[in-house]
Amino acid sequence: MDLTIHHLRCFLAVARELHFGRAAAQLHLSPSALSEQISNLETRLSHPVFHRSSRTVALTDYGRELLPLAQEAAAAMDRVLAWGGEAAGEAHLRVGLMVSSRSFRTIMAAAAQQMPRVQWDIRQLGFLHCFDALEKNEVDCAFIIDLGLELPPQFRSVPLWQEPCVLVASEEHPLAGRGTVKLADLTEETFVTVRDTEASTRWFGALDAVGGAPRMLAAARNFEEVLELCSAGLGVNIAGTAAADTYDRPGLRFIPIEDAPPATTSLFLRSGKTSPALDQFIGLATAQAGS
Repeated sequence: MDLTIHHLRCFLAVARELHFGRAAAQLHLSPSALSEQISNLETRLSHPVFHRSSRTVALTDYGRELLPLAQEAAAAMDRVLAWGGEAAGEAHLRVGLMVSSRSFRTIMAAAAQQMPRVQWDIRQLGFLHCFDALEKNEVDCAFIIDLGLELPPQFRSVPLWQEPCVLVASEEHPLAGRGTVKLADLTEETFVTVRDTEASTRWFGALDAVGGAPRMLAAARNFEEVLELCSAGLGVNIAGTAAADTYDRPGLRFIPIEDAPPATTSLFLRSGKTSPALDQFIGLATAQAGS
């Protein structure tokens, strides 16, 4: 059975996104090429790993069994590649990203210039996979936006920058014409969030002034889907002000929230995990964020 790490990386991308188009974009493949890779994988394994229809993609029972094995294999290959790079005098850093921002792009531009011997691997993790990716050694660090809830002991964080929060709403929303809003204005709102209770709690749990237990529409897998659902008028979301710069589009309004706690973007790492290149990157990111 001729099975390659590329087959497994394709499988993992589709398993994360449950969408061939988005997974293909992450892998820099066409959807048809990715579909062919998955078909080849299923042929080699003699089992289907996804249920596919014109509208949905879901893991089969066999796919769910394969998932942790594929994650272990990909992480092991990443460690081999990192070891090979270090042995050759080059470093390999895998940087995870929850959502993009101008500050992140500034940091990475400086890192590319100041750390030219480093091989960079930037991975879009979305809301659902940031801490999983760190815990499973799929990334060395991750830029994660948080509202200051308690951090699990297996991780540590380096705060980088804070930003005020905005309400993300449809341009047809009753609050869309307001210059600012307060949390008390949002007690009757439905908040569009991701399909993960822990991730939702980490973001919205600190917003006690919303009413203690805000209504949640857990329907999205990533921020792009959150924005689409907000634009369609199915609910609202709360984001940092950088979202207005990076994700502005027709149909949406980003309204400043006067009394929301600030959103902090931090560089998250596994406790005890370090390397000379990672330490240099942490120092660079801290310096750039404070400049």
